[in-house]
Amino acid sequence: MLQRVLALITVLSIMVVVNAARAADFVVRPGGDSRVVFTSKAPTETFEGKTSQMSGTLSLDPVAVADSITVHLEVDLASLDTGSKLRNKHMRENHLETGKFPKAVFDGAAILAGAKLEPGKAAAFQVEGTFTIHGVSRRLRCDAQAMVAAKGNAVAFSASFPIKLSDYDIKLPEFLFMKLAETQQVRVSATASSQP
Repeated sequence: MLQRVLALITVLSIMVVVNAARAADFVVRPGGDSRVVFTSKAPTETFEGKTSQMSGTLSLDPVAVADSITVHLEVDLASLDTGSKLRNKHMRENHLETGKFPKAVFDGAAILAGAKLEPGKAAAFQVEGTFTIHGVSRRLRCDAQAMVAAKGNAVAFSASFPIKLSDYDIKLPEFLFMKLAETQQVRVSATASSQP
């Protein structure tokens, strides 16, 4: 019995090492084509906040994405620009409180649907991970698309998901009542490049 258990542990260890060896690491750098956009649609006003200040890492094996993926993405919230200096100031200081909570972070990643990336072909996935903003962490599920470059040296990805402000203890501005939507729609896109 002990020999069977040891043999099973050995086989599982080899499988983990093989899967880890096939996974490749990719880096997301701020600027370039990195984009994070939130859209607020309220009855009396619609506006967007945008930034290119997203960074992080992806690790995955394109032929077995579900078994290999890990993700860590960070967004510099103080860089969000809504097109209005006054609105930016209120958003950063009074609502997102970027002095205390400077970043939004997405960690982990479980692939719930979709399992493989073929070079040059876009693939759809359903992804789940932990999203943290304003000091609150919650599980988040979203639809995503990804495409690995033909040479395998980059992965372009995009995702969209709604964020309900009250879920993250972000208060609505009282002086702008009905001008800020309770739920913001967020879109994220970037290209992660393999490390040199």
